[in-house]
Amino acid sequence: MQGLFSDPALERHFTGHSGGITQLRFSPDGAQIATSSTDASVILWNLNQAARCIRFSSHSAPVNGVAWSPKGNLVASAGHDRLVKIWEPKMRGASGEFVAHSKPVRSVDFDSTGQLMLTASDDKSVKLWRVARRQFVTSFAQQTNWVRSAKFSPNGELVATACDDKSVRVYDVDSGECVRTFPEERSAPRQLAWHPWGNMLAVALGCNRIKIFDVAGSQLLQLYVVHSAPVNDVAFHPSGHFLLSGSDDRTIRILDLLEGRPIYTLTGHTDAVNAVAFSKDGDKFATGGTDRQLLVWQSNLHTYDASQFDTKSALASSGCDTSAASSKQSLASGTSKSNDLSIRIDPRQSLAYQQSEENFQVLDSKHANQEKLHTMDSKTNSPSRPFF
Repeated sequence: MQGLFSDPALERHFTGHSGGITQLRFSPDGAQIATSSTDASVILWNLNQAARCIRFSSHSAPVNGVAWSPKGNLVASAGHDRLVKIWEPKMRGASGEFVAHSKPVRSVDFDSTGQLMLTASDDKSVKLWRVARRQFVTSFAQQTNWVRSAKFSPNGELVATACDDKSVRVYDVDSGECVRTFPEERSAPRQLAWHPWGNMLAVALGCNRIKIFDVAGSQLLQLYVVHSAPVNDVAFHPSGHFLLSGSDDRTIRILDLLEGRPIYTLTGHTDAVNAVAFSKDGDKFATGGTDRQLLVWQSNLHTYDASQFDTKSALASSGCDTSAASSKQSLASGTSKSNDLSIRIDPRQSLAYQQSEENFQVLDSKHANQEKLHTMDSKTNSPSRPFF
């Protein structure tokens, strides 16, 4: 019989923030990770062992979100100080900022071309901007409460929003019209992610659930109850076959979407897991939490074989208890299965975990050129000048 597939494994363990990590993103080339934090900073972690990390500390309040441009030449951050900052990810790179909203900004996202940017805020609005001209384009404003997240679809034609009014809305970028609404009775969505094919949305909910919707068909495809506390973030593997989630219950789950079941339960964080993300090639994923830890993992999902899962799960359960968390998965048809057979991975005894790189040198960025920019009114024809 061929060898069993490889499990995810912790590769690096970083600490450097003085506050909890709120969001993280891999750079397009996978060589760096950007993390935002309640300590009012963004850190760029270079995954090259010999390299130094860079801290950007120009926000005056917690930083709620961070995003890379598709080319990796810009990083944007969204702050509780109502500011969006755009900067070059290097020690003396140029930077700029503008007041994007009247209340804290919760998320920022670039489209696939890098020419457009979305911001979401506690002022109940989502705004679309032209990056080069730092120019306001339009608002998506049907929400009636705080907007936690706004994301472009992979092709940039749609925008999805997660709002505290217990709704997920999908807008057409060209027309500005709301074309889909997915209401939630139990609790508000905390985060969302587009499937790589652009036809599905995964939603992390405060009621401990994860839902996957068919956007075109306006229907619920899958429902997972695999966490025992609110789910804070979700991310699709680039293949579209797996979903990663992080929760207040301190665990990370990996779901096999084709089989409709959880396959891994990962521990290691000592407080809520707020942020999860895959690298562009899916070879790595990273997790960050309130405990200020950044964990970088080898996913090994390219080796996963669903036909061998039951055998591997049985072997794993014979050596450790896999029944600590319960799960339930339901399809829109109403079928369901329970019994969590996921393989539990605890990296805390590993060398990678014990050798926490808390002394990894983090240098404070000094911007060569910083200019304060202000919100452009959509009705104003003021001239704009190129930025970056």
